[in-house]
Formats: sequence, structure tokens, C-alpha cells
Amino acid sequence: MPGTILGLILIGFLQTACNYIPPVIGQEDILMILASEEDRPLVEPFLLNVFGKEMMTGGWPEPYFKIKWGTPAEFENYKRYKSLIVVSLANPADSTGDLLIRKILGEDRVAQALEGGNPVFVASDYLARGQMFMGLVALDAIQAQEELIRLKDWIFDQFDQQLRIRQHQAIYSRRENKKLAREMDEKYGWSLRFEGDYVTIKERSEENFVWTGRGYPYRWLSVHWVEGADTARITPDWCWRKMDDIAGNLFQSIYIDTLLRSTELGAENGHSILILRGAWGHKEEAGGGPFFTYVFRDREQNRIYFVTGVVFHPGAPKTLLIRRQEIITRTFHTFLKPADAGRKINSNNLT
Repeated sequence: MPGTILGLILIGFLQTACNYIPPVIGQEDILMILASEEDRPLVEPFLLNVFGKEMMTGGWPEPYFKIKWGTPAEFENYKRYKSLIVVSLANPADSTGDLLIRKILGEDRVAQALEGGNPVFVASDYLARGQMFMGLVALDAIQAQEELIRLKDWIFDQFDQQLRIRQHQAIYSRRENKKLAREMDEKYGWSLRFEGDYVTIKERSEENFVWTGRGYPYRWLSVHWVEGADTARITPDWCWRKMDDIAGNLFQSIYIDTLLRSTELGAENGHSILILRGAWGHKEEAGGGPFFTYVFRDREQNRIYFVTGVVFHPGAPKTLLIRRQEIITRTFHTFLKPADAGRKINSNNLT
């Protein structure tokens, strides 16, 4: 019996070891692309078209992903990077990228791709836990271009979503300010999952405005709501006028740049929202940075909400910081609390 138990333990250990996937390494927003010297000049323009998206962060644009290139010979150094792409074109043939892609994907999958199957393979947790990996196997640059154009938005979204998942885990694996969340819920009927070091900066209940944030690099989250909401008012022009009012009268010290403005129509949990993006500046001091605002109507409360994220980090990258702010903003939710009941009823929300 002891020998049987020991054998089962040993088998379990070996199975666990064989199935073990190591965690990712590297900077969060680095996208590593491995391609041979022959393949890189042929595929680089097409991959830049997929991953070259930029965000206006004030005076200049910043990339969503910082793209770095390496060779197949460096695979062992980069195989656990958080965002990894390995490229292989059958024509022109080479002795590095072609061999590596077979090692990673297997002979059968590569053969299927070269015989007319899908040349793009995308998977999470493939070589490392938390990683987004893509293998591109194509007959030539023409086929690679066609597939990357066809799947452009989908491919970018896969890498972007995996980054957000990692960031969400990083944010909420640390201390969370649940006390502040309960306070906002009890006072105003809405809540956010605040990071542990967030505090209330300004609270003007008579004007339906709460400004919270944390220290350097400065990240602010504010919530303003309009009572007696009329959905006909939620137009881009009205929302931008309202944002000018929020900046000038509620934040007081900042203004919204009139040139660097964009408006998106988004959808969260089946509800349409407007997403405003742009840059802010300080009225009296040299300073500014990127911001976003989610605008939506809560039908249960009959309110229009403006949930705004702002970043101030002069002279340093801001894209990843503003994306972390969006992750927190997506935890925003509202409650309907009848006066004669203590129970909470979920209402429309952003997540």
C-alpha cells in the first residue's frame, strides 16, 4: 500500500511538472516580434499597420504597444514575453524562422497553413502564463498581407484584451479601498473598485461631483451625474460642452483642449455609451496630459453619468497609465436603493 501511494504521488508530480506553464516576463506594453533577416522587411509594414495604433497623450502621440524586433536565434530570451509574435514566410526560405515556427506550432499545423489553411494562429497562455502569442505562417508576403488586413482589428483586440486582463489582475491583487467604495455607494448610489491608495480629493455633493485620485504619477477618477436624464441630450456636442463645464467649474483648474478630441460609440454589457478622449491642460501652470470620459444613462436612477479618468505624468510615458484608469472605470456600477428596503438591485453598469 505505501508503495502504491508513493507511486501515485510521483505520477501526479510528473503530470504537474509536464503541464507547468511558467509566468510571463518583460515590460507590460512591449510587443516582441521574432522574424528572420529575410522575412522582417517583407512583413514589417503589415504588422505595423496592425499594431501601430497610437493615443494622443497631450503634446504628442504614444503607441499602445512598443514594438521590438528580434531574431529566431533569440527565442529563448523572449519566449516568455507578455506579447510575442513569431513570423515565418515559406518564400523566401530561411534556416531560422522556418525551423522555429515548426518547433513551436508543430509540423502538422504548419503544413495545414501552407496548404491553404489559416496562416494566423493566436492563443493565450501558450508559451507562458498570461501571455498572448501569435504565430504567422504564410507562403509569402502577399498571403501574409491579405490575412493581416482581413484580421487586423480582431488581432489587435486579442492582444489588447490580454493586456487588460493582466493589468486588472495586477491592480486588484494588491490592496483595494473597499471603504471608499462603500462610502460612495451609501452616499450617492454608485461605486467603483478603487485601488488601495485612492483618496477623495474633492467632493461637491450639491453639484453631483466626486473627484478621487492617488499620488505621483498622478491618476484621477471623477464622477459627475445629471439628474432627470433625457437620452436625447446624449449627443457628442452636448457631451463635449458638458465636459468643458466639468473641467472649468468642477475641476476648476483645468481646461479641455479643443483640437485633440475624439468620440467613440462603445458598448458595455449590452448598453450603448459614448467615450470621449482628448487632452487637458492646466490654466495657471505648465502641465497637462490625456483623459477619457465614459458617458451613459442609468435608466433605473434616471441619471446621465460622466466617469472621467485623468493622468498627469510629465516627461514620461502615459499610455499604460491611462489604460489602467480605464480598467478601474469599467468596474463602475450603480445601485437602486428604495427608502423602505436595504437590499441592492443591480442597475445598468459599465461592466
